[in-house]
Amino acid sequence: MLPPPSSEVTALRGRLWTNSGAHLAGAIIARLSRAGAILVAARLLGPEGFGIVATGLAGYEMLRVLGELGLDTRLIRRVAQQQGTAAAETRHTIALKASLAAALAVVALLITTLTLGRSAALVLAGLSLGLFGIAAAGSVQALATGRLEATRLLPYQAVAGAVFFAGVAGATALFWRPAITAVAIGACDLVGGWIVSLYTRIPRHGRREMTGAPWPWRGALRESWPVGAVNVLATAYGRLGIAVIAVAWGSAAVAQYGVSYRVVEVFLLAAGAVAASAFAVTARLDAQDPSAARELLDHILGRVALVTLAAAAAVAAGATLLPTVLGARYAGAVPTTEVLAFALPPMFVNGLLTAHLYGRGRFATVLRIAAGNLCLNGVLVVLLIPRYGPPGAALAVVATEVANTVWQSRAAGLSAGSWTWRIAGLSLVAGLVIFLLGHHAT
Repeated sequence: MLPPPSSEVTALRGRLWTNSGAHLAGAIIARLSRAGAILVAARLLGPEGFGIVATGLAGYEMLRVLGELGLDTRLIRRVAQQQGTAAAETRHTIALKASLAAALAVVALLITTLTLGRSAALVLAGLSLGLFGIAAAGSVQALATGRLEATRLLPYQAVAGAVFFAGVAGATALFWRPAITAVAIGACDLVGGWIVSLYTRIPRHGRREMTGAPWPWRGALRESWPVGAVNVLATAYGRLGIAVIAVAWGSAAVAQYGVSYRVVEVFLLAAGAVAASAFAVTARLDAQDPSAARELLDHILGRVALVTLAAAAAVAAGATLLPTVLGARYAGAVPTTEVLAFALPPMFVNGLLTAHLYGRGRFATVLRIAAGNLCLNGVLVVLLIPRYGPPGAALAVVATEVANTVWQSRAAGLSAGSWTWRIAGLSLVAGLVIFLLGHHAT
């Protein structure tokens, strides 16, 4: 029988859940407003016009991940373990990410112009305005997460989310053009990053942050690149299905799948909130009491396991409302959403497992698993999408996330009887059954 946790560990657990709640509240306000704006744009532009924006957003997301390069994950660990240099680390991290974003945007626009034409490059150029705002917002979020004070960041996230919804929905309603919508998304992300960065000006109990020697940016990149590689591989696997759908089924099918993914993505906010806070706490425990990190993982899993399955069932049941909300043209998104809903439970668990492994410093382990995810998903999308379309892409995501859960559970030392393995098995069975029933019905 395990000994009771120390008072310090108990206090950290309490801060974890408080911070997770504030993190979730901010994410719901900010991200839900983002999803709402994107769905408004989807309804106004229709599948054809929104398909252009959705394709651009896939490239935009990849640029964001490449520009981040794991630096924010590194920042969380640094802030959690070395509070004195937090503000200086954040400023330098934002500057480095902005430089990377500028260089990547130039290269991406050149490639897009040569391969897809000027109109596609114009859409990506409009979106790329937001890379600098996202760079700032991501690092400020990492600062607040590492400090376990997401409650202070909450008002700024709310204002940034409101600005995004009003700007994107308003611009789309006024002009009804994909390029204008893309510019609005980029501009609102830029402004939102500035709003969120105002959090860093809050005085922290009159203490001054230590600055120290010049910031070693090369060392920061060497430290963060494995995490950046994981993020790139994970994003590539997540967007691989979109690329195959675009080639095999066209932009209208991309729009149908894009709507499904955005709906499901909203329900991952809770997972992200808990995982981010768990990472910060695990990083502290790894430096103070490594044995308590595994206890923390068990503590969290015991409280969220069944909730994830209930959320998946709710999303699958509510998928039939999509044509009512977005219009009859999006009826094709219903079967895709019903299948994709059962990627939610393993996605939720995988966020926690990744946070645990990162907090223990096992970046190389996560990188190897991410490479396996990409290879598995590549095989599945090639086999499923040409014949089954967007529902096939959804099933590929479910299967890949289940495999990810199994691999990470083994890396974390969880037995086959643990909740993570059960969630993986139930999700795979449910997703496969719904996929087969939907295919049989058509």
